[in-house]
Amino acid sequence: MKQRVLFVCATNGLHSPMAEALLKRLDSEHFDVISAGIDPGESHPVMLEVMKEIGVDLDRRVPRAANEVLDRRFDFVITLCERARLKCPKFQAAELVHWRFESPLTALDGTQQKRMFASLRDQIAQRVRLFALVQVRFAIAS
Repeated sequence: MKQRVLFVCATNGLHSPMAEALLKRLDSEHFDVISAGIDPGESHPVMLEVMKEIGVDLDRRVPRAANEVLDRRFDFVITLCERARLKCPKFQAAELVHWRFESPLTALDGTQQKRMFASLRDQIAQRVRLFALVQVRFAIAS
């Protein structure tokens, strides 16, 4: 049985779509994954650009609100920014996990911002790989 994972960030336009796409790409056999935002907004254009660099096209995805998925059951709800950690709705029976990342929105110029977005993508990818490895090994051992 697949583990159900919800990634949540403030707008579902930056951290959470990256995490969703990366886990889907890594291991859709063991995980059913979606993302949402506290208040859905637009996907950040630099996020879209750095994801395309690794072959992931998120241009057509539609941001969703966490409240839209309150009726679903999740094994893990993973918040990816401070606002999501503080404002995330409660999901019955889900293990709540917080992953803290620096915001690339603090960069002063476009070149620096793109490097920060690429670094964020790589940090999320590393965390997703570790999460998947641990959860799959735990499920096999159980």
